[in-house]
Amino acid sequence: MASRQITAYGAKVERSTDGDAYTPIPECKGIAVPSVETDYLEATSLDSPNGFKEYIKGLKDAGTISLPCGYTAEGYEQQLADQAARDPIFYRTTLAPAPGQATGDVFTFRGFPTPQIEGNDVGAIVGMTISIRTTGDVAWTKGGAA
Repeated sequence: MASRQITAYGAKVERSTDGDAYTPIPECKGIAVPSVETDYLEATSLDSPNGFKEYIKGLKDAGTISLPCGYTAEGYEQQLADQAARDPIFYRTTLAPAPGQATGDVFTFRGFPTPQIEGNDVGAIVGMTISIRTTGDVAWTKGGAA
């Protein structure tokens, strides 16, 4: 059976201040897809069977993610403006289509960015990492069939 896996190459990472008009984040080198974690709250009581701890599900958190980029003045300026914004920024990551898909899977979320310039060696490319503190839900839309 042929693999249906894909590479990150061909993906798009975009940002928006209104959730409608998205623009690409320049020189992205990775994809932005948060990992959602759930808190588990201990609910053990005197009635818990056989002395085992019991838990209930609590709130979810998509945490902070790091988006590697190449440094450009345009990209840094964009990220400084987003960092200064009062409201969280909208993000959309569209993966390349997998075999059998016409369009790739799409992940959308919101967050507060912090750009960090990476000082590399003399002959290396100057990089930038965008640290995004997510807020709220992370949505996934499966890509369309071919």
